[in-house]
Amino acid sequence: MMSARRLVLLFALVLAIAAPAGAHHRQTPPILQFTTSGDTPLPRVSAQGPNTFTLAVQSGSGQQIITISPFRAPTVHVPVGQPGNNSDPAISFNGKRVAFATSDDPLHLGLPGEQLVLNTKNTLGPLTQDTSGTSTNPVVDIAGLRVAFESAGDLTGTGHPGILQVYVRQPDSTIQQASVGVGTSRNAVLSPQKSRLAFESTSDPMSGADTGISQIWLGDLITASAAPITNGHGPSTNPGLSDDGGLLVFESTADLAGTLGNTGIPQVFSFDPKSQTFAQITNDAGGCTLPGVSKVGRDWRIAFVCGGKAYFYMLRADQRFEVQTGGVTQRVLGEMGIHFLLISTTGDLLHGGTTPGHQVYLVNLFKRPPDPDLVHGLAHWFPSRGISPL
Repeated sequence: MMSARRLVLLFALVLAIAAPAGAHHRQTPPILQFTTSGDTPLPRVSAQGPNTFTLAVQSGSGQQIITISPFRAPTVHVPVGQPGNNSDPAISFNGKRVAFATSDDPLHLGLPGEQLVLNTKNTLGPLTQDTSGTSTNPVVDIAGLRVAFESAGDLTGTGHPGILQVYVRQPDSTIQQASVGVGTSRNAVLSPQKSRLAFESTSDPMSGADTGISQIWLGDLITASAAPITNGHGPSTNPGLSDDGGLLVFESTADLAGTLGNTGIPQVFSFDPKSQTFAQITNDAGGCTLPGVSKVGRDWRIAFVCGGKAYFYMLRADQRFEVQTGGVTQRVLGEMGIHFLLISTTGDLLHGGTTPGHQVYLVNLFKRPPDPDLVHGLAHWFPSRGISPL
């Protein structure tokens, strides 16, 4: 096994090889703090672009959607719409469009419940006109022209109202249903490259019946079609796609590498669409959740949380690292380029100690290297290793 020092040096070499000239890591301090009060979790979907991300921050009794450009104006919170009953912000890869859910009817359309809106050049426009008022959890493509989301409103007239389904709003404003059957489908994600779409669903792919157990489905955003890639007896949930579309990650309580039985403990897995192979990234006794993935040069960084601690795994380098926070971490994601992690934690990364709520920071790994995790084992591939090591 490599020493901790050698692992850190190897990790730094990987970043140096992958870094473009004039990259932000040399000018950015080790830590940037973006929130100082309240409790701010990271959004469900990561900002896969390199320049701007979005948050929902507390504002009075409601939520204000904001965007932040950390390398241009790290202290400036640009408001998107008005504060209120807003949630689930998602930003396009180019940073120019932000979608979110709101029940405040900011466009005065007289529609009930939650609807989706899209902000373009400081102007809000409707994404949904859902008479059921159940449209939530948007995710947008590279330019914000295609939006995947979930609704229980039977928006395409299948005859099954009241069942949460995944839909895709196409550039011509038509809406297609990507999920099938009468199971619950939710938590759509997509990749800026390769136009991949993934989500979780409890529908049986053959009969359409509700199995009660979520599986991960992977497909195509443009055609709004998908098929399951898991078949475990425990739920597989919370998918994430890398920006290049080359890797899918998710969590599952199923023993996908063995009996398929339900262990009751969530672990993090990856799936390579090219080789159709899986890797179990974690095997922690207490479980690990909320994975995210980003391309880092010739490798992929898989970020996740185990027991309130932030970790990431370099898939091809076969290295696991811990990001020390000194507090309880809600989520960690690789955002704003290969040298950076966005993290929501109660650890005060600037002054030490802890904060009452989760605050959001950008960690510059070039100036604040992570600690090698020499305790936990390496990823287990099945049925064979689909991506060669570095």
